[in-house]
Amino acid sequence: MSTQNDIRQQVTTRIVDALRAGTPPWRRPWRADRTNVGFAANGSTGHTYRGVNALLLGLAGYECRWWATYAQIQALGGKVRKGERSTRIVFYRRVERAVGATADGDEVLDTFPLLRTYSVFNIEQTEGLERLLPRPCEPRAFVPFAQAEAVLAASGADMRYGGGRAEYDPDGDFIRLPDREAFTAPHEFYATAFHELAHWTGHASRLDRLSKNARFGTTAYAREELVAEIGGCFLSAEIGVPQSDDLTNHAAYLASWLRILGADPSAIFTAAAQASAAASFLFSHAPQPNSPTAAHVGTAA
Repeated sequence: MSTQNDIRQQVTTRIVDALRAGTPPWRRPWRADRTNVGFAANGSTGHTYRGVNALLLGLAGYECRWWATYAQIQALGGKVRKGERSTRIVFYRRVERAVGATADGDEVLDTFPLLRTYSVFNIEQTEGLERLLPRPCEPRAFVPFAQAEAVLAASGADMRYGGGRAEYDPDGDFIRLPDREAFTAPHEFYATAFHELAHWTGHASRLDRLSKNARFGTTAYAREELVAEIGGCFLSAEIGVPQSDDLTNHAAYLASWLRILGADPSAIFTAAAQASAAASFLFSHAPQPNSPTAAHVGTAA
């Protein structure tokens, strides 16, 4: 029988192999209103934001994918609610300008970068544009996996359900998740829940791993995302969550954060060690995956 260390080493090896193969970043395994599916986009022009803007808007914490400037919101017939704060994004392109002329009188051109920032608001911050807001999906049956549920319950974490976000709030020390029925499959729910639960272990009252400066765009934030994603993989693998052996989405998500770290080859292994500590902490509060107690839990009907 494989030990916990064997399983964690196998998972780490598979992730590293998948990262070397290269996959596009993606991670949102729950359903949303079909008019709100996809990356953040401008509600006036329909333009989809790319690059760093897609990340900035995706992490702003709104369920609705549609954004617009103050003037665009007014043109659409809405208004920004009083007290709402905008999100800053960037516009970049290279432009040409004349810098002189040759002896023959021909114009000499040079290119230079044009970088500007501007403010946008999510449609959830407005009034009068309800037609663009997400609509609830039809619920689907969710079959719980008892051993995974036991780990979630034994942790004692404050887990709040509803909406279209999955996140751990370190200031409030709680986890927010979409409803179980919103996920495309039960194993996707557990993968997401375990990712956030791994973040939860880093609180100062537990493993004291989180840095107060670990905000988006920082190296600390990127490293913490690696820890949480690998920790979630360890938990699913050791518990034996059905259909949780496809690491494609996990590897794609990890690849995006490794790029922020400058493809540091040691980062994945450092994160794996911290993720192992997070998984061990959670298992210390629940039946061990290979123990006789756990073996008799089975799958819920």
